[in-house]
Amino acid sequence: MTDEELERTLAAAFDAQARAAVGDSARPPEPRFARMPARRARRAGRVLAPLLAAAAVVAVVVGLANFDPTTNGHDAAARPTSPGPHSTPSSATGRAVAPGKAVRIKLLNPDGAEYGVGMPVIAYFSRKITSGRELQRATTATVNGKPIPGAWYFEYSSYFKGYPIEGHWRPQTYWPAHASVQVDISAAGLSAGRGLAFADSVTSDFTTGPRNISMVDDMKHRMTVTTDGHIYGTFPVSLGGKATPTMRGIKVIMEKGQSICMSGPGYDECGVRYTQRLTYAGEYLHSAPWNVSNIVHGVDSSNGCTNLLPADARRLYRLLRVGDVVEYPNTSGPAMQAGAGYGDWDVPWSTWRAGGLVPTR
Repeated sequence: MTDEELERTLAAAFDAQARAAVGDSARPPEPRFARMPARRARRAGRVLAPLLAAAAVVAVVVGLANFDPTTNGHDAAARPTSPGPHSTPSSATGRAVAPGKAVRIKLLNPDGAEYGVGMPVIAYFSRKITSGRELQRATTATVNGKPIPGAWYFEYSSYFKGYPIEGHWRPQTYWPAHASVQVDISAAGLSAGRGLAFADSVTSDFTTGPRNISMVDDMKHRMTVTTDGHIYGTFPVSLGGKATPTMRGIKVIMEKGQSICMSGPGYDECGVRYTQRLTYAGEYLHSAPWNVSNIVHGVDSSNGCTNLLPADARRLYRLLRVGDVVEYPNTSGPAMQAGAGYGDWDVPWSTWRAGGLVPTR
């Protein structure tokens, strides 16, 4: 698959997934990574195809595919071939290649991106892996050159066709602000479970911006935003009504879009501006000029979104970024789950370290 084909596939898949579940019948904005300027990635996927001849190894093939993740979101993989039936030392890794079917890895996080402190490292796997133990041991991260521990957590994925498992890697607490992060996943040749072997080693280099933490209080109908520990502002909001309550928990901004259409009880609006997605099911921070009275008077009437006055929505759109944290401690909706968006921080660390769908310990 070419870079251009993969870009189209990812954009279509994100749109399809959002449309299938969106509570506001919203047309989601184009993914942020599809709009970033093109640049060369510092990722490489290495595919090792050892073959056993009569008495000796006859070939090791290393396939290298540099990919532009800033236009299609994730890929570090060459097109792999299945490893042979016997373990053979890898010239690239210096270790034996596990026998089995090849598992390709694609990363969402493009090199050179700047994220908020809540952004996880997100990988997609081409087969249903059954063990993440070696992947966990092979994944290292540094912040400003100093090692930082972290762990993988896996769930089923419908993000795009052919990659059924999604894994998120994060540290125990939010990333430090204003930091340079390097993540190295040296997985090529390692076991992904019985009969499976990772085909790629991938990396991601990104930075974090200021520590922007927003807290939305449904009792006071106010959103308080802090940046690097200082209060940036407090803004009136209207949250989900009784029939469509806003989810409770910690959310992370997933993408930003300029203008979309939304419909729900009593409204059908296009040109909705300053949208910042919080869940796959269609919760956003956004401008709601049709709902000014309820916003000002503290009446919850949205379809689950956080409605903001137009001027406030514009200010926050300019301040906040993908990966910034938005907390909802006291809404009446269901608890935020990991798979509902980037709900990683709603999973207790002890549970997270076990790996979720795929064991890592």
